[in-house]
Amino acid sequence: MSLTMNIKPKNQTPEPNKHSTAPSLSPQNVEQVTGGAITAGQLKNDRFEAGQNGTPPKIPFYRLGHRTVRYRPCDVWAYLETLRVE
Repeated sequence: MSLTMNIKPKNQTPEPNKHSTAPSLSPQNVEQVTGGAITAGQLKNDRFEAGQNGTPPKIPFYRLGHRTVRYRPCDVWAYLETLRVE
């Protein structure tokens, strides 16, 4: 008689899905995590100008409601990298 055991390694974690597990940031959170380098007012102006001109915003965002806007952290950091001077 043979017994087989299903043993999973303890340190194996599933690969996270970046779209479902990534926290979203409000404009105020973006201001906090960037230390004020990007303010909520700048983000609001950027969204307004992009809507008026038909151009894409500097930082992509999700509009979840009439007044609710969220940003992905990776998009915020990608924008900050474009401002880097070497």
